[in-house]
Amino acid sequence: MMEADPPAWNESQAQARQKLVSLCRAMLAGEVSFFEGAIQVCALPPIGASESDPDLMAFVAIRSETDHLPPIHSQHLWSVEAIQRLQPEFAKTEYWAKTFAPKACERLIRRFAES
Repeated sequence: MMEADPPAWNESQAQARQKLVSLCRAMLAGEVSFFEGAIQVCALPPIGASESDPDLMAFVAIRSETDHLPPIHSQHLWSVEAIQRLQPEFAKTEYWAKTFAPKACERLIRRFAES
């Protein structure tokens, strides 16, 4: 059984938790890809969870496996042809991430959503 997460100890941590929950909900709703979501989750300030938290590590794994792919905010710097060539890899990434990231999202929402 997992140990309960401690309460947020400052406003920054509370805001990071709220952002995490919002990101997880957006990923589950299909509004944000798991690829883009992983980039954003990994950029969040500390939320007060263990560095080896398995739910957060799911997004570290996605980010690690896709760090060569351009995030949406920088794709305009790439040629259209290059982005088109990468489309199968983006699709493969989403297919792979959907095998484990939704469960991580659901658990993170349960753990950190305000009651």
